[in-house]
Amino acid sequence: KPLSARTRPEPQLANATRPSAAAAAMAVSGDFDYFGFFKEEIRNESAAIKIAAVNRLNLIASALGPQETVNQLIPFITTVVQEEPLCNDEELLFCMAKQYSILADYVNGHEEILIAPLEHLAAQEETVIRDQAIASLCVVIERRPSLTPEYVVPALHRLTTKSDFFTARVSACALLPTAYRFASEEQRAGLRKAYTMLCADDTPMVRRAAAHRMKDLTAVCDKQDIRADLIPVYRELSKEDTQDTIRVACVYTTLVMAKMLDPEDNKQHTLSVIEEAIEDRSWRVRLTVAKNFDKLCASFGPEITASSLMQAFVQLLRDNEQEVRKEAVRVIEPCVSGKLFTSEQLQQYVLPQFQALGLDAGQPVRAALAQVLGPVAKFLGRDVTQRQLLTLVSDLMKDEFHDVRLNIVSHAGIICEVLSVDGLVHTLLHTIQNLIMDNHWRVRQSVVEQVPKLARLFGVEMFKSKLETLYLASLRDSVHSVRQAATQHLKEIADCFGSQWTIEHLLPKLVEQYSQSAGYAGRITTLHVLPQVSGVLTPDQIVQFIVPLLVKATKDSVPNARFCACRTIKWMLENHTLGAQAINGSIKPALLELEHDSDSDVQYYAQRALVLCP
Repeated sequence: KPLSARTRPEPQLANATRPSAAAAAMAVSGDFDYFGFFKEEIRNESAAIKIAAVNRLNLIASALGPQETVNQLIPFITTVVQEEPLCNDEELLFCMAKQYSILADYVNGHEEILIAPLEHLAAQEETVIRDQAIASLCVVIERRPSLTPEYVVPALHRLTTKSDFFTARVSACALLPTAYRFASEEQRAGLRKAYTMLCADDTPMVRRAAAHRMKDLTAVCDKQDIRADLIPVYRELSKEDTQDTIRVACVYTTLVMAKMLDPEDNKQHTLSVIEEAIEDRSWRVRLTVAKNFDKLCASFGPEITASSLMQAFVQLLRDNEQEVRKEAVRVIEPCVSGKLFTSEQLQQYVLPQFQALGLDAGQPVRAALAQVLGPVAKFLGRDVTQRQLLTLVSDLMKDEFHDVRLNIVSHAGIICEVLSVDGLVHTLLHTIQNLIMDNHWRVRQSVVEQVPKLARLFGVEMFKSKLETLYLASLRDSVHSVRQAATQHLKEIADCFGSQWTIEHLLPKLVEQYSQSAGYAGRITTLHVLPQVSGVLTPDQIVQFIVPLLVKATKDSVPNARFCACRTIKWMLENHTLGAQAINGSIKPALLELEHDSDSDVQYYAQRALVLCP
């Protein structure tokens, strides 16, 4: 290969992972100055070398030992990153912020030395540096909570009162919940006061950061402290007029706060925030309520859900924003599965909206409705489903948007099971028959996946007259995924109907499908079906009905078909006892012919199968 075409490392990266000549010489002599090497690398003009040096700090610390790390290494890097030019290298500062939490393993209980440099990085202008510094601080705090009263809380107050630039106060908001957990009772009162000041900060970004951390702070506060100090700022922020993200954050805070307060406190303080959010002029706020409505019901409890939230939920289902309506419909399923709605509440508030939602101009809304009808029908039972949902289900199965048809068909088995045969045969079966020939392959595949449930429900006679022909036609579908689904689910149908149906109705049709006039993909699909249905047959029946077809397939003109025949024979020999007479009489001679086949894969599997022959 010519030299110009070889892959060579960039000079900078090569240097970044290789010590200098002087350093190498010291290493050979056994007197390597690790600290001096690091100083040389950190001041290198190459950005790659500097970053690599920072990322190897743990190795340097390990070589130096805890005492030298605490006395020399950490003071050095704390000073050097505050000086020109490194103080302006944002990538290096980010890497340094990440390394401080790792260095906690190398300071032998002196983690307090890491607080000051991380405090400095938490006040930087670049967001990712601040976020990483706070993350590292939290790691250090979790590792040694006793640092909090003496070192972390004072650092937090300094960040809170830093007035030269707002970024330090933003970082203070992020650090506050973790510091609060490990602070003393006296300090906690001061931290709540500091948080109140942050919520009223003149800078919008600080107020936003404070609002986003309110749920985390609420989770670690006592109930009386929430009532006394947090609820006033919570109510104030929920009315924030300039930033809808703050009002969104208040919805998430409500999820936590409502769990911690009793029903009377919730009615007085938090319920009104949700009611206002449902009518908020910003669709993002309403969307947040819709997405989390099941969690809100769980947090508030059944009493408030019944008295106040159900009527509010109707507003979300009628919202003028399509995305809000879609999420409101989607959240019905977790509300039903979690038994957050009663049957009476569903019938009184939710079901009356379904007719309008079924005709909604937004296709995603109708698709979401189709997705929840199965669980709703199962929850309500046969009578209500037949009376109020059956027409809607039938209409959605004929919807022009394929995602709607796909979603409703995916629940066809559940809906049919709820309705039972008597309530279903004359209404939905014809629609299901049409959908198995739908022009969208995903719909066809979904119907195929539902057929085993329908087969168990209908029984043999109804299946043979209504679905058998259409289902077997799916084995010849133009899309591989549909053929594969039909192949896999045929095993369930065979298990359900037994060997007599398999022998009398299924196998003759499979033999008929396997013909030279059909495309080779159809013949291969037939071969894939045989192992699926063999489970309900005795060895003698396999020899009588399946082996002749496999032997015929070994003489197919298409190598892929011969290949599949050999693999299927091998599987049969591994999983069924076919008897020496059948093997030596028909299977082995066919395999011996393929030992010298023109296709190498056919040869390989023929030889593998022959090994299993007695």
